Amino acid sequence: MYVSSYDRSLEQIIQRVNHLADDVYRMLAQSLESLYHQNKPMARTVLDHDDYVDDETNAIEEDSLLLISLQQPRQKDLRILAAALRNVRDLERIADYACDIAEVTEILAHNPYFKPLIDIPLLGAITLDMLKLAAQAVNTHDTELARDVYHQDDTVDNLYIRLHGELMEAMRQQATIVEQASYLSLVARYLERIADHAVNIAEMTVFVENGNRRPFRRSPLPSGHSTEDQ
Repeated sequence: MYVSSYDRSLEQIIQRVNHLADDVYRMLAQSLESLYHQNKPMARTVLDHDDYVDDETNAIEEDSLLLISLQQPRQKDLRILAAALRNVRDLERIADYACDIAEVTEILAHNPYFKPLIDIPLLGAITLDMLKLAAQAVNTHDTELARDVYHQDDTVDNLYIRLHGELMEAMRQQATIVEQASYLSLVARYLERIADHAVNIAEMTVFVENGNRRPFRRSPLPSGHSTEDQ
């Protein structure tokens, strides 16, 4: 079966986005593991991989734009390339948040946590699952799976709000934990934002299939909890 150079180039872009999603998933999983176990070498591994993600994001964008400019993609192919451009930017932002979590590990690695981490690992597990399912939805063109990602976002938002409130209350009651609790609250916020980016990726699955750019309605967070970087 004859495969044109255009079709090969398009397939290569799709595969590179899939590989980037795998890389970013690994970065997030490692950053969380480093935080839970206060493992600075693992955190450094995450930080050292960030340049690769940035470079690959830029390269995929350039190759996608070049393919659009030199060819005349079919309507669905054009949506695939538009989704690739959007998805790599969301993945790059998730990688940045993974690095932010790794940096928190390096800051907090020297003293035991003031209490066992329970809610943050739960939040991390849900967020990782959302990212994994979003990537699978894109790869398999599964719009129902994409919708599952969207519905998990409410769980993340509610858990984040509760955890943030608990940490604020703990800081008011115990001045010695303010620095540590503040950084843990930041981690929770990073995870909430990562979940938003996973929803963005899931939305692109629906966009590729039927052209609908905003297929899901989002429930805004209560006042004071913005989603400014979605």
